[in-house]
Amino acid sequence: MDDKIQGVVLQSLRYGDSSLIVKVFTRNFGLRSYMLKGAFSRNSKNKVALFQQMNIISFVETRKLEGASLGYMKEVQLACVYQNIPSVMNKSAILLYISELLSKTLVGQEQNESLYDFIVRSLQWLDLVESRYANFPLYFTLELTRYLGFYPKTNFLSGDCFDMMEGVFEHDYPLHPYYLDAESALLLQALLNLGIDEACHLPLQLQQRRALLDSLILYMRLHAPVMKDFHSHEVLQAVL
Repeated sequence: MDDKIQGVVLQSLRYGDSSLIVKVFTRNFGLRSYMLKGAFSRNSKNKVALFQQMNIISFVETRKLEGASLGYMKEVQLACVYQNIPSVMNKSAILLYISELLSKTLVGQEQNESLYDFIVRSLQWLDLVESRYANFPLYFTLELTRYLGFYPKTNFLSGDCFDMMEGVFEHDYPLHPYYLDAESALLLQALLNLGIDEACHLPLQLQQRRALLDSLILYMRLHAPVMKDFHSHEVLQAVL
């Protein structure tokens, strides 16, 4: 019997008249890309709706042709059915943000079961919680840096700024412009090492939340160069 693979859909792109190219972050193998021939045909077993961004799916991977860059999949089904995300506009906007964030930062990502489990747990939490999730993008973005290898050092002392180039809190302001002042650094420090519930219950004003998210995006850009042309956080700020 073929073993099922579980993965999170990051992107899907129509190819030709009826095919689909899908980028999936799998628990078993890391980032993979697949071709689904005839996905848009009326008789296709793999319905296009299965491959919406951030859907959690399970499937069987079939052996790709020699020299082919794309794999193939069969027996695709949802591994998790979202209960609330599709019908809540703010949650859908967050999902769009998370999808672009992961697509930009997981380029070439190999197997990382801990990272995969973090993504799935976070998505399931967002789906089920009814309120107080406005800080979720902050929590997710900051926690993602842990798995990518540049989580901020927890060396904060009162009055410190945060040097985004070095990823550390410092008493003296750096000569370059990439830093958080003492007030913003205090907010960042408050988020460090919090669980998802604690982070989302942290009282933040709207402008604080927006400014901190912009700072985390800049921090990502400095340490993950593939973050160029990142825009979905602008939409996110408009709806939250």
